[in-house]
Amino acid sequence: MARTRPVTDAIGFAVPKDVQNHPVRELDRVRQRELWWWVLVVSVLAAGLLLLAWQQGQWPTIGYRMNAMRKEAVALEAERLQLLLEEATLRSPQRIEEMATTQLHMVVPTQTEAVVLERVRQAAQPSRTLVARR
Repeated sequence: MARTRPVTDAIGFAVPKDVQNHPVRELDRVRQRELWWWVLVVSVLAAGLLLLAWQQGQWPTIGYRMNAMRKEAVALEAERLQLLLEEATLRSPQRIEEMATTQLHMVVPTQTEAVVLERVRQAAQPSRTLVARR
């Protein structure tokens, strides 16, 4: 206990007075629950606003990436068409014949020398089960 200054009364005696200045504090459960509810609500709203701000900040970056990807797609499509044209040119029968005669020194066969091979297609495999019909 804390002692305070002695108080002098009318007779002249100093009587020290013990003061108990310790308030009893009880938690108000309803108020505490309400406080935590408001903290939760404000936190959710703040998180939503932060998410919204972050998304707004990402839009320019996404736009730049989309433009770069569109340009890359156009360039790749042009390259694909170029490669298809080159493939068609390289597969040309006239080009193959010219290379065979000039570089490999082959000769064009005559009608009597040419032999045509026919491909024989195999018949489909019969099923393992046979069904008899009347």
